[in-house]
Amino acid sequence: MYFRIVRPEAADFAANLNLLRPAFVGSDNPKVEFNQVQEWIQTNKASFYLLSGKGVKLWFVSRVIDNRYHIVAMTGRGLVDAANFIIERVTTCGYASITYHTYRQGMRRILSRFGFEQKEKVRDFDGITETVHQLELLGGMNG
Repeated sequence: MYFRIVRPEAADFAANLNLLRPAFVGSDNPKVEFNQVQEWIQTNKASFYLLSGKGVKLWFVSRVIDNRYHIVAMTGRGLVDAANFIIERVTTCGYASITYHTYRQGMRRILSRFGFEQKEKVRDFDGITETVHQLELLGGMNG
């Protein structure tokens, strides 16, 4: 698999960023969340990646919070095939855990398959629940 950092100065930045929009479906305010993530990328408070490989094409944004690798938004195809690769790379970087917010029940099931535990129920709105999931990493500096 191949990681590409999608930088704001790249000619295809806007096109790639637009492909990230589906990650915000389910939010009660997707435009505000999308704009916040865009600002974080442009001010180097978050990183934007394209992960590609056989059957995998994922766009995701991440940032580090208190030695936790936090995936802010993710969309595309092949997450199940890419999950172990992402976990291994994050572990190699020395982070203590990976955290992930989601609005989707299907994503909760996928995260659970890879050992993520629900740590928090953030809020309920319009019949949707936002939750936080965390995977403790054995190879992390604190693990």
